This record gives sequence, C-alpha cells and structure tokens, in this order.
Amino acid sequence: MTMKIGIIGAGLSGLTSALALAKNGHYVEVFHKESEPGGLIGSFDFEGCRLEHFYHFLCAGDDGYFDLCEELGLKAHLRFARARTGFFYEGRSYPLSTPIDLLRFDAVPWMQRLRFGLFALEARWRNEWRQLDAIAAKPWLIDRIGLRAYEVIWEPLLSLKFGAFHEHISAAWVWHRLHRVARSKNRMGYLEGGSQRLVDALLNQLRRHKVSLHLERPVAKILTDEGGRQTVGLRFDAGGDFACDHVVSTVPLPVLADLLPEGWDDYAGQLRKIQYIGVVCVVFKLKRSVSPYFWYNVNDARAPFNGIIEYTNLVPPDASGGHIVYVPYYVPVDHPIYRMSDEAVVRQSWEGLQQVQPRLRDQDVLARHVARAPYAQAICPTGFLNMMPEHQSPLEGLYLLDSTFLYPEDRTQSGHILRARACAEALTP
Repeated sequence: MTMKIGIIGAGLSGLTSALALAKNGHYVEVFHKESEPGGLIGSFDFEGCRLEHFYHFLCAGDDGYFDLCEELGLKAHLRFARARTGFFYEGRSYPLSTPIDLLRFDAVPWMQRLRFGLFALEARWRNEWRQLDAIAAKPWLIDRIGLRAYEVIWEPLLSLKFGAFHEHISAAWVWHRLHRVARSKNRMGYLEGGSQRLVDALLNQLRRHKVSLHLERPVAKILTDEGGRQTVGLRFDAGGDFACDHVVSTVPLPVLADLLPEGWDDYAGQLRKIQYIGVVCVVFKLKRSVSPYFWYNVNDARAPFNGIIEYTNLVPPDASGGHIVYVPYYVPVDHPIYRMSDEAVVRQSWEGLQQVQPRLRDQDVLARHVARAPYAQAICPTGFLNMMPEHQSPLEGLYLLDSTFLYPEDRTQSGHILRARACAEALTP
C-alpha cells in the first residue's frame, strides 16, 4: 500500500530514509530549514575546494556506509589508508599508533601502559556492552587502566567534551569509541570528494524516484486528527500545511519536542530530558603541516583543545594544495567557547596550534573557517538506555531518527544509514 510520508530534516538520516521509502513505493516529501541539505555532513566552499564543515572518517566495520555507496555507484571512490595517531603531552610529542608506541609512552607508568594495551585489546573483541550502561566511565577506566593513565589520556577528553557531565558519562559510550577504532586496526577511510559526493548522489537518486525536497521550509508543528492521537500532517513556519499518513522526524529530540501538538506535554518533557552538547569547529588551511598525524590528541595546559585532526594526513590535498587542520570543541551551548565570536575562537585556536607546533607563523595561514552546531551529540550518562525513547513514538504515525539512537555509538555515518533504512522497513507493511 502506497503511503504519503513527510520527513523533517535533510541530513544523512533524512535523505537516506527518504530514498529507502521511495524505493519501497511510497510518496515522500522532505522539509529542511536550511538553504542546503546535508546537516552535519554538509560542506562549504573553502578557497576553491569543497570541504566538510565537520571532519568525518570511516572505519573498517562501517558496513551501512559501504552498502549505501555500492547502491549509489560510489564504491570505487572509497579509499582506506594507515592513519597515524599522536599524543602531545605537556610540551612533548609522542607517536601513539602501534603497541610499541604505547609501550614507549613514558607520560604514563610502565604497568599502566601495559594495562591500557590489554584494555584496548579487550575492547576490540568485546561485543556485550549493556552492563556497561549502568557504570560511570571514570571509575571504570581508573579500575582498568590506572589513575595516571586516566588523568593523562581520558580525563582531558571527557572533561572538555562533556564539562560538568563528564563524571557521569556511561562506560558503554567509552567502550564503543575504543571498539570501533581498534577493530579498524588503525586503518581509516574516506570517500573521494567527501560527503558532498555522497549527498549529490543521494539527491540524484531522490529526483529519479520523484521525492520532493523543500529547502528553507522549517516545520512549525506536527498536526493530528481531532482525537489528537494520530499524525495527519505538518504545518510550516511560513504558513501552509502538508497532509500525510506518517511523519519521520530526524531533528534533535528537544527540537522535535517543540513541534509536538497540544496534549503531548508529558512526551515532550521526556524528549527534553535528553541533553546535548554542541560543537564549534575551526578549520585552517595552512602552508605547512602541524604534525605527521591524522589524529593528534592534546593534553597541554597551554592548549585550549584536546585534539586536532589534520585531514590531509589521511585525505590527499586537492590541486589548490595546503594542509587542512580541524580544531574541534565539543561543548554545551552555554559554554564560553560556544559563545565566542568567530574571530576570538580562531585566534584562540591558532595560538594553541602554535604551542603544539612552534614552527608555525602567521603567514602560514592561507584560510580559516568556523562552523557551529548546537546539537552535535547527545550526552550519555549512566542509565541512558532507560532514558531513550522508542523509535516509534506514542503519537501514532510519528517515527523518530536521531543520533540518540546510535548509542553507544559515537555519531557514525554508518549508524545513521542503518537506522534510517530500518525505519523505512518498519513503515512498509
């Protein structure tokens, strides 16, 4: 039976679910508040090259992403390479890509280095994680790797990323970060042409399947029948309604809470209990490299960030040349860094990079860019499994897709794709 479906949001989840639903024979329209599709995988023009606002990479187990690329004819554009990892600790740079590198990492006592290596190996092979949902990451990590190793390696990541929430983060979330990368054996991948190539291919397929995409068309309210129990359509900020049989929401849960109809206050309150952190990402194009590492962890009192991603140490630079460096700050939207002006956060980031790499000079900066997103990731405290709502809401006809449902995964593109396709299957009798 053909159904009429409205999708809120044209990020990766929205575009992927729209294509899957259209292929299943449904009539689909997508509504997006921004002027360009893509959401967190969106791109911008950076001095003549198309670059993502926020860095992305692939790991060996990202099967959902690989399957979508094959479906879209992009498989030949997937590339994998050995990605080097480093650690800058209190003025000293360490390689940290191999077990030998770890054993030489003398910022941590010898026995704790050994414990950390065994811990990473265990995380690689462990698949059962639900019991970790009830355990806080901090005491779990200290127990497994030692206090000093925790203070040097993990505390800066957790405290800067989650702020006041860092002592309550679930061990399951930490486990999956280790599990995904460890299983990839330091091999990381990318799609030639970046996320823009994927978005363009999705848009081409959506046009072929008669899916309508409406940009700069923010949704104001979800409409229901007279009884208030069944979704019947969408109402827009600029006026006008869209009648449909089902709604798929891909926006963050607090945003969805504001779109719910009258009489659903309790459910809106449940959705608002899920808290998020935002992200400010500064992107530099430089004449010279910061380091030989793709992923460079930083724990230094002089640097305001806990890591940098030198993208061109994984993805070869385009014809315009230059070294692309991302400096991300995952912080709540009320954090001073999120509220900084673009000029201030660029200056702070550049001064921090010069502490990490003293050879850098102001004339090395070819270009810079600042991107922000208020809902980069759900905060996952202990007991998060019990906080998560169901994919199918109690409001009949409303289905939810959001990064929350990736837990304990950390916002992987592959995870979004798999859940979007599962949603499409659930909507197809």
